[in-house]
Amino acid sequence: MSLWWSQTDHPEFASGRLDQMWDVVIVGGGFSGLWCAHHLITSDPNLKIAVLEKSTVGSGASGRNGGWASSLYPIDDAKMLKHFSQDIVSSLHTQLQESIDAIGAFAESEKIECDFHKGGSLLIARNHGQFTRLRESIEEGYVILSKEETQAKINMKGAVGSAFTPHCAALNPAALVVGLALSLERRGVSIFENTFATFSPDNTVIVGNRSITSKSVVRAIEAYHANTREQLPIYSLMVATEPLPDRIFDEIGIHNRETFAECAHLVTYAQRTADNRLAIGGRGAPYIWGSRRKDSNETLVGIHEQIRIMARRWFPVLRDFEFTHAWGGAVAVTRDWAAYVRFDGTYGELGGYAGDGVTLSYLAAAAMADLVLQKEIPRTRLPFIQWKNPMWEREPLRWLGVNSAIKLSEAADTEERITGRPSVLMKFLAPITGQ
Repeated sequence: MSLWWSQTDHPEFASGRLDQMWDVVIVGGGFSGLWCAHHLITSDPNLKIAVLEKSTVGSGASGRNGGWASSLYPIDDAKMLKHFSQDIVSSLHTQLQESIDAIGAFAESEKIECDFHKGGSLLIARNHGQFTRLRESIEEGYVILSKEETQAKINMKGAVGSAFTPHCAALNPAALVVGLALSLERRGVSIFENTFATFSPDNTVIVGNRSITSKSVVRAIEAYHANTREQLPIYSLMVATEPLPDRIFDEIGIHNRETFAECAHLVTYAQRTADNRLAIGGRGAPYIWGSRRKDSNETLVGIHEQIRIMARRWFPVLRDFEFTHAWGGAVAVTRDWAAYVRFDGTYGELGGYAGDGVTLSYLAAAAMADLVLQKEIPRTRLPFIQWKNPMWEREPLRWLGVNSAIKLSEAADTEERITGRPSVLMKFLAPITGQ
């Protein structure tokens, strides 16, 4: 169980009858599906909306992620500018930043105790190779901090500099997703948990042997759309410490609950929780043949131990404290790493957040609601709208490529630590990652 769920009660939902005519049926009870229902019912309170969830609300990545409401987007500006104008790319950044504040305002108005706190985010370089790369790739919304400025915010061992943005909040995502679901139920949205749904060839929703009648259907299952070349599940694992004494944070810093990560090629992320724990995550779990999603890949003992070792390298004082929680989840990655929101008039699908989904799902779901309701506004011209992602390679090329990328990322981090220069090895990764 994730730290977040250990601190969050799961309610029961009175779903009612499924065999009726719906305006919109949404398959997936995580952030994508629930935010989509939120934006739809906010625009038109008379809509009849059903959310179908195979397990329980937020049981996937929505209740297990790192708890960052960030303005991050999976691909960089240089790649987007090959297809979109500077105005559209800037609008995306602005709307992501505004979405963070909208999530915070929603949590406050609905009295959702999800420990939302907007303290910004630090990307920390622990060697000069990382710092050079950081300065060369800085994007809109970030400022470079010197070694001294970085240490004033976070005392991470070996830090030589960082990039800081104010556009990030820390939160308990499980508490937020439950609060969101309860808010929807109060407004008349029907939530059906433990309801397994499939799609017919014409994208009709099937539950058991029944077709569910609706005007529009939205698939919002993200990484659970597995066993396909359209996207693949990448596993991200997390650990959390016991609550730490205030004296430890007098030494470590992050007094404003800044989220933080090392500027490594192998993804890391962390936050200081409201009850003074460190919750730390990272990638590194192997990709499974055929883009299959397996629960066992979310609880790999070896990867969890690697994250604990990394945490103690960052902060040696953690050797004196226990890690009380370990969990994981899958995120969806498309071949070009780009998110997508597609709607053809009756059927829609959204996802491909590559781990940046807490805020991006809010914005993507808002755009999906606009498409369903046939609104023509600036949000419906953002880069992910009607985006067609290329397919991943067939096996065994996919298995070889993705697992090689994971190993090469580890090797590139070692190279930068030894040489103090940006990795040459990473040049071989670009065809695999699409970055």
